[in-house]
Amino acid sequence: MRAVKQLLRAIKRSAQLAEQLAEMVDDEMWKQQLALYLEDIQRQYELWQYIHHLLAGAYEESGEEKTAKASVAGLVHALCCNELEKGMLCQKASEKLSGAARKAADQSLQQAIQYSRLFFTMMQTQLAPQIER
Repeated sequence: MRAVKQLLRAIKRSAQLAEQLAEMVDDEMWKQQLALYLEDIQRQYELWQYIHHLLAGAYEESGEEKTAKASVAGLVHALCCNELEKGMLCQKASEKLSGAARKAADQSLQQAIQYSRLFFTMMQTQLAPQIER
């Protein structure tokens, strides 16, 4: 149950960081990627809320976390790290769950790996021009 609660908080943090990043990014391709990511992250949040409800009999109510303003590079780094954390939490949850909930955890793990790669690539494209100067 603890892993599910932590996962819900990590998903919410990802959404906040991605929304903040989407406001700052100029590149249209990255804006589209972030929009798709935000759609996926909303579905993940709803799925894990449902799993939490099945396990605890109630939805998890967590307050808004304050995210400090950061640079584009800082936000991309935070998203990359948060996706890796989500992946670890999914793996932990998968070990304790069964059936459809376990399958959801495994699928969320795959998505976390995929998105951590996306944000790593984004970090490379954002930082490479700075390094070359």
